[in-house]
Amino acid sequence: MTAPSVTRSRSRFGAAALLAAFVVVSAGAARAEAPRFTAEVDRNQIATGEPFIYQVTLSVGNDQVSDYRPPDFKGLRVLSTPDAPNQSTQMQFGGAGMFVQVSYSWRYELAAAQRGNVTIGAARVRVNGQEFRSNPVTLTAASAAAAAPPPLSAVPSSPPSGASGADQGAAPPEAGEGGSFIRLVTDKQRVFVGEALGATWYLYMNQPADKYDTQAEPHTEGFWTEDVAVPSRRGGLVLTQELVQGRPYQVGTVLKKALFPLQAGRLTITPMEAEISRSDFFGNAVRTQHVRSTPTTIEVLALPKAGQPPGFDAANVGTFTLNAHVDRAQVNVGEPVTLTIEIGGHGNLRKLALPAVPKLNGWKSYDPRVNVVVDPASGVSGSKTAEILLLPERPGPVTLPALVLNAFDPDTHRYTQVQSAPITLTATGDAAVSARSVAGGGPPVGGTGTPGATFNENVLSEEIRPLHARAGLRRDLGTTFFRARGFAVALGLPPLGFALAVMLFRIRDRLADDTGARRRRRARKKARAHLAAADGHRRRAEIGPFFIEIDRVIREALASRLGRSVKGLRMDELRVLLSTRGLGPAEADRIIALLEECDRGRFAPGRTDSNGLASLDTLQDTASDLLDALEKATLSEEIGS
Repeated sequence: MTAPSVTRSRSRFGAAALLAAFVVVSAGAARAEAPRFTAEVDRNQIATGEPFIYQVTLSVGNDQVSDYRPPDFKGLRVLSTPDAPNQSTQMQFGGAGMFVQVSYSWRYELAAAQRGNVTIGAARVRVNGQEFRSNPVTLTAASAAAAAPPPLSAVPSSPPSGASGADQGAAPPEAGEGGSFIRLVTDKQRVFVGEALGATWYLYMNQPADKYDTQAEPHTEGFWTEDVAVPSRRGGLVLTQELVQGRPYQVGTVLKKALFPLQAGRLTITPMEAEISRSDFFGNAVRTQHVRSTPTTIEVLALPKAGQPPGFDAANVGTFTLNAHVDRAQVNVGEPVTLTIEIGGHGNLRKLALPAVPKLNGWKSYDPRVNVVVDPASGVSGSKTAEILLLPERPGPVTLPALVLNAFDPDTHRYTQVQSAPITLTATGDAAVSARSVAGGGPPVGGTGTPGATFNENVLSEEIRPLHARAGLRRDLGTTFFRARGFAVALGLPPLGFALAVMLFRIRDRLADDTGARRRRRARKKARAHLAAADGHRRRAEIGPFFIEIDRVIREALASRLGRSVKGLRMDELRVLLSTRGLGPAEADRIIALLEECDRGRFAPGRTDSNGLASLDTLQDTASDLLDALEKATLSEEIGS
């Protein structure tokens, strides 16, 4: 085996070992998830003899599952049982490692043999040797005639396994080509105006995918919409397994809404479009599919006119309860009372019209403060609360009659009415106080009071305190500032700042100019540094470094004055250059002699100079004198520069 192949083999072995360790660690993390064992039915109201679906679902990590035992279907007829559980596996990669979830589902088709309440007991299963039990399920069986759906309720579309109204026998039209698709399931196809309509969008995947991206949201023109929470697992879809036309699909809920039609007619829900993709280990998409749902048309019927109360609001469709109460029944004149109206039930609570509060004689009322809480799991149930402030203007008892809420029940096709209990309120005190507050100090109506008494209505909290308008500002801020002592200072700051900025810019530009005088100052500074270094070498008897510093300081001084480098020039060439630029022969000879002495000192330190410069002290003084001579010498510019 050659060396390259050995390297590749070791690399593959190392990568495999690393991947195996990663899977083991991730699997350990997945086993830490607590198993979930739940049971559910497609509906809780059934008719005797009518088939319904009962499903048990177990969600675990990489755990050992064994000894599954179905519940006792006492009082029910078992129409079909699963030969084996449907199994699906979901893997997600994240910062904490790999998350693995395995789902098992057992699906039964049952029918009630007689009327009454039926309770399906708990199913049992063992996970890693520990027994788990599912939740019991209670449902009500009625006679076939009583449980028959009303004429306006159509058979719901067929959702996936475990969803409401499941029917595996009916294949969705989107599955015709066998690819992935999105399926819209509505619990009704014919509804009244204002009636709640549940809509769920399911994603059917014929191949595993790890990324979902919505391209086009469905348009629901003509509907009031409420978003419904979608179950998820660590930010991903909760997937189940389902067979459609003999093909296995992984199914997950991607969107849920509660829709309330606002007008009669045929309303269309446009398709939802998305892209699903599969990525490799490095996050690169290796396969992408474009999926969409088919448009769905809902038939919306107008509310019946027969029995409709006068002035009925079309948003009051559903079943509701009504309660009204006050925080206190007896107060003084001018003290507020909070009337709270509470409405609960199922319907479009945000658009639900509040019951009319009649005008109370001698009492003033303010606009209500409304708060709506909608259950995110359904979008149709919740509560609506209105708080209304009532302010007595004169003493005496008064009775708030029963509040009436009219609604249309879409299940019975009848108009209903709920009422609250009457409330008795009593105001005590002086009526004149309230009358002057309301009428601007005029005489009270129907009562007497203390002369000169005043009443301030602002006894309410800050958030609902009445607004008060003023004819003008409390003071002229502009005039006050103009007359202040600091106005002249503030007026002179801008030009002063501008002048200072201009001066700073000029100083900076002058410092940045590379003039001859500045270059000479830099050269003198460097020369002093080199001479100081040479003196240090001399004191330490470091002969070679001493001559190097002397040679360097002379050559840098020549380069500064001549405007060019003298490195690489022979001594005769340097002599000609100095003579040409106007340096005297005596100074030129001394410079050449000093440079030659530096060469001898560096390369033959034991030799003695013939010109009498053997002493290092004398040599350093000579270098200093030559630097002064170069500084004072008048040199001509280089020809051609």
